[in-house]
Amino acid sequence: MLRHCQRLTAPCRGHLRTARVPVGAILQARTLIQPSFDYRFISENADLLEANALARNVRDSHPHRVAKLYDEYRSLQTSINESRSSLNTLSKELGELAASKRFPRSEDPASGLDKIGKEKAMENLRDNARIIKATVQGYEVRLSAVESHLRYEAAKLPNLTHPDTPVGDETQARTVRIHGSLHEVAKVPSDGVNTSDLSDQDFKDHYDLALNLGIIDMEAGAQVAGSRFHYWRGAGALLELALVQYAMTRAVSAGFTPHITPDIARSSVVDACGFRPRSNAEEARLHTEMSGSDPTADSHSSGESSQIYRVTPVAEESRHEEGAAADPLCLVGTAEIPLVAMKQQQILDKGVLPMSLAGLSHCFRAEAGARGRDTRGIYRLHQFTKVELVILSRPESSDHELTRLLDFQTGLYADLGLTFRVLQMPTQELGASAYQKFDIEAWMPGRKAWGEISSASNCTDYQSRRLGIRARLPVSRKGGAAGQAPQFVHTLNATAVAVPRLVVAILESFQRPDGHVVVPEVLQPWMMGISVLAPDS
Repeated sequence: MLRHCQRLTAPCRGHLRTARVPVGAILQARTLIQPSFDYRFISENADLLEANALARNVRDSHPHRVAKLYDEYRSLQTSINESRSSLNTLSKELGELAASKRFPRSEDPASGLDKIGKEKAMENLRDNARIIKATVQGYEVRLSAVESHLRYEAAKLPNLTHPDTPVGDETQARTVRIHGSLHEVAKVPSDGVNTSDLSDQDFKDHYDLALNLGIIDMEAGAQVAGSRFHYWRGAGALLELALVQYAMTRAVSAGFTPHITPDIARSSVVDACGFRPRSNAEEARLHTEMSGSDPTADSHSSGESSQIYRVTPVAEESRHEEGAAADPLCLVGTAEIPLVAMKQQQILDKGVLPMSLAGLSHCFRAEAGARGRDTRGIYRLHQFTKVELVILSRPESSDHELTRLLDFQTGLYADLGLTFRVLQMPTQELGASAYQKFDIEAWMPGRKAWGEISSASNCTDYQSRRLGIRARLPVSRKGGAAGQAPQFVHTLNATAVAVPRLVVAILESFQRPDGHVVVPEVLQPWMMGISVLAPDS
């Protein structure tokens, strides 16, 4: 909540009459969620936040603009409150004058006003009241516009950054540890597993292996849905199901509650979780509506294309329903979005924290800007299946919970037998919501490169402030008395299984010289007796 404690000079009435609410303000008002930003913290730490944004290569973040708008917001609130106080005083005087039995007198008790004088005095009071009402209305119109602009600018600020985070681009990622030794092997193991007994065969890439095994059909996927969509066939379909079962079984054993989530979320929810549901052109229009300035001159956009698919029911395309246009539906890029948002606008009991959730969903990525990069086979797809982990925690426990997520992930991949490395990601690789992020990359010998298979992030209160997720937690009150008050929880997320990336790693890591692939032992209970992938399996 905003606190109004500083009085500044109010705008002139002429300016108030011409103020209008931008279209963006109307659009924001229709969304289901209004974020709760700490404007005082932003104002008092604008220099810190600006340096933080620059380190993360975020170019459309303006904390000093937020501070200026916040000052104007508080000034308008003060002016409204003072005007309403004056209006109440006038109303009281008018009531007393109307109810008085004697005519009002001037400072000289001997001189009184006649009836006409009394009526004139009452009319003067009414005129003053009308002027103040009009002034308040003007202030309120301006206040609505400033508040919308304030929220818009505050929403563009990225999260703070953990002090241990390396500064720079992806080349500055810090290797935390490496598990396994396949990256040191040049030839295919004779049995597909034992690296101490190597054949003279070079590693094949996953797509050649998959085609030979007949477990994937990219051509049919392209004919039906377009490029970078696919069908799993036969043992390939079983392999996806086995990976999902493996991840969910391990997650439940670790205390996570399983969910199958919606694959669609409102645009406002997607935005609140730190993803961009608008195109660059829409961002530019919204910027112009809010600030009235040229967006190209202001470097409003990060330049990155949105990876989100938008969904419009055919029946609504012709109706142009205002509500649907204001908050359209989007296909989710991760189950993190519906898992976190399912607790929106709730105050949780402290006893439910940490709340550990596991979600299965299809994920949809436009992969805009990725043309020609890692597009062979199934490494980079528009649609895939993923098991995601989400934790809601107390603020003081989120660092510990991030370690818990990493331990879960590394145990999962170690038991699959993969060679992988854990990277602490640098500032320019952090999404808007992430305070700290670790990536896990598996060695993919067919590609002769490390490939990302998962990540884990601590988002602190970035998402909870935008979604209104709080918990009643202990606080210290004045005088040392203990109490409880609603506080924003911290949210964390981690990938358990992103199916296509793990299939790439499994096919390339456990291939045999004959092109067959050994199924990891931990997946075999769900493979209907298949322990080795072969063309006839």
